[in-house]
Amino acid sequence: MGSIFFTVIASGSQGNSTLIHDEDTYTLIDFGISFRRYKSRFQEEKFFPSSLNLFITHEHSDHASGIQVLSRQLPVDIYSRKKTLISLGLDESYSISNKAVIGNFEFNAIGVSHDAADPVAYVIRSGKAKISVISDLGYVSEELIEAARHSDIIAIEANHDMDMLLTGRYDERLKRRISGNQGHISNLQSAEALSRICKPSTRIILTHLSRENNRPDLALNSVSGMLKEKSVSYGSIECASQTDGSSTYIIDNDSLLSSVQRK
Repeated sequence: MGSIFFTVIASGSQGNSTLIHDEDTYTLIDFGISFRRYKSRFQEEKFFPSSLNLFITHEHSDHASGIQVLSRQLPVDIYSRKKTLISLGLDESYSISNKAVIGNFEFNAIGVSHDAADPVAYVIRSGKAKISVISDLGYVSEELIEAARHSDIIAIEANHDMDMLLTGRYDERLKRRISGNQGHISNLQSAEALSRICKPSTRIILTHLSRENNRPDLALNSVSGMLKEKSVSYGSIECASQTDGSSTYIIDNDSLLSSVQRK
């Protein structure tokens, strides 16, 4: 079935977007960035496919603000839950409930708890490979853990360090919103979920780090430290950034061996 490529283009409060593709099918998850930003990320590769699929997790601007411009620049089929599409005024897009099959990929939408119309995480399968994209949620449900278990690649939110959040400059209302069950998960919540999801070869990408309440070194140390304490093995770990995204991950679908092209 060939290779699968996975790249986080950008991750953070100023915009999020992720690309997954094989030789035939090119899909974005979220597009909260400018089309210029998209082009600059792939300028050297001359990566401009004739058409795209776009799966939206939820309607917040950092995940959806660039959709209108993208759809004017490239032919794009847009998929999400009905309430999300209504919130964005995307009346002619494709409403999904739990599953959509596009080319060699099966996209499974798993409902999550966040202060949006009908937010989801995506667990994607192609042949033997499994990739999970999990962001913007107040807690990780048992349903999501079971769906994502033994992912080959998992991009998961590690939004904040709880001590930094509680002692930081945000007002109390915003602190409650971020740390609540419809907000964002912390480094340790992310680590706890990963301890139940990872297999020894899993590639971990920590996403949506807060500029105010987290640092890449702190997120990496917190998550890797908890996984070590729990004797959980994994293949690699990195933080995706707002400006540079992540490395590109390649899965050989025949062997499930993966490689990394550093950003």
